[in-house]
Amino acid sequence: MARMWCGGMICCPWCTKCGDIVPKQIILLYALTFLVFLPLICVNLRHSLYHLRLHDADEEETHLMTENDKRLVENGQIIKKYNESVIQNSQSGPSLHSEDMDVGITVITVSRNRHRKGGYRPQYLTQVVGRLLGLLNSTAKHSKLKYGLFVCNVDDHPETYDELKPLKILLPTFHMYQLKQDTKIDIFEKEKRDYIFCLEETLKRNALYAFLVEDDGYPHKDLIPVLERTIDSHIEQKALSEFSPKVLPRNVTYVKFYHPERLLGYINGEWERIPELISVSFVFGTLMTILYAHFILQWTRHNIRMMWFACVLYCGLVALFVGRVNLMELRRVSVQTYQVTSAPSCCTPAMLFPKQGGYEIVKRLSAVTCKRRYGKDTALEDIRRRYGYTALMVQPNLFKHIGLFSSLRKGIIDPFIV
Repeated sequence: MARMWCGGMICCPWCTKCGDIVPKQIILLYALTFLVFLPLICVNLRHSLYHLRLHDADEEETHLMTENDKRLVENGQIIKKYNESVIQNSQSGPSLHSEDMDVGITVITVSRNRHRKGGYRPQYLTQVVGRLLGLLNSTAKHSKLKYGLFVCNVDDHPETYDELKPLKILLPTFHMYQLKQDTKIDIFEKEKRDYIFCLEETLKRNALYAFLVEDDGYPHKDLIPVLERTIDSHIEQKALSEFSPKVLPRNVTYVKFYHPERLLGYINGEWERIPELISVSFVFGTLMTILYAHFILQWTRHNIRMMWFACVLYCGLVALFVGRVNLMELRRVSVQTYQVTSAPSCCTPAMLFPKQGGYEIVKRLSAVTCKRRYGKDTALEDIRRRYGYTALMVQPNLFKHIGLFSSLRKGIIDPFIV
């Protein structure tokens, strides 16, 4: 057994003087971690407790517009290539059938920032459509499902929505309104009716799944493989049925692929988050104790108990201070490590509806009137609870909210809040 030095002499592992070193090491570890290392690492890490917003609103807005322009150039080129492949009848592009498809992806769109902010047009629709075309093309060889891509125009001034005009030549487009609308209707009720219209139109294309994406939700590169894995493992349960033929498909009404990051922390009212934090603390705290005891400290009952408690608490605090959202990013290491949980309420930028679930939502949501402080997302949650529907959510997010200009609030918003 290895020995430790104490006062210039070799001593046994059970020496009380050596045991006195443990509290000092714990204090040093905590001090260096929470007062030095984490503040340096996390000061610019959004959703950590150390994050500081050092930039003013105008500077951050300019930064977001710059990122927006970069995405626009990149995805504009993808659309251009797709357009050329369609003109040349090329088979290299993604096969986007309006019939004989498994998943119908519909981008719900409305013009943004019309006659505001110096005429700057963010062109979210171009970015999202280009991104989806690129993802479908890059995964076409390995994809198990067939996809259809549609655009659903719910702008109440359709004749002046210039961004849509070149895209509707390429993709099937549904129009909620054919002419300018002058009717006075609550904007939250209009949003609900628009959503129902787009969902119904997608379901009419005879797809097994309707995937509704709002045009300010920018897809992550893992979207298609994670989507297919979610359908296989959590809706149709094909992975289970290979071993147990009696397992029936799960009755899922809808699946969310986005939830505001500010609501994804450990302390946010979702009951499963606290057990998750405790599990992280115990697992990594125990592992840390084993490593510490093996390489640094000799095994004694007193020392090990003290170190185990200190390490469990340490790991829990690190997770809490770094932030659950940032730790969840580690799950992107593989498609298999994405987490599927029950869905909380709020927000509908990216929703997958199995056919039966979609028709149920159309029927129930049509009977509800939305208004201020009772939007369609709140109505969806009330319907889910009232009728006992199953709703799931995939984490981490497969979409990034890029909507700096809100059509609902008629102004500029912080995209990290929604």
